[in-house]
Amino acid sequence: MKKLTIFAITMMVFFSIGATPIPEKNPGKNANKSADGFSFIRTHRQGKGAVVSWSFSTSNASGFAVQRTYEDPTDPASIWVDICDTPCNSSRSYKTHDDPPYPGVINYRVMAVMSDGNSVLSDVSTIKITSH
Repeated sequence: MKKLTIFAITMMVFFSIGATPIPEKNPGKNANKSADGFSFIRTHRQGKGAVVSWSFSTSNASGFAVQRTYEDPTDPASIWVDICDTPCNSSRSYKTHDDPPYPGVINYRVMAVMSDGNSVLSDVSTIKITSH
């Protein structure tokens, strides 16, 4: 009976640790991991490259930085590389091309830089490019 109790407690601890969420990497000062303002982010292959499109509903953004990683996007140690900066305009939808990224599983996200100096991150959109 004692062995069964120890086993049950061990399993409860194991599953509670496994259910703990992994914190996101804080990409910069005053950055918030939030979908506030982003209606969507999508990626698709076009020609030899990838297209990233997104929509942002708040008008107080001054610009956007599109970022890419080939690493696990949930890993705080993943390195995100800026592939382009896009100024904010009167449009609510934006698009950029990444020509040509290396083949593989590629994760993209968009960082909205707000007028007050804060930033908002989009969700991650993933695309797989097998070859050119």
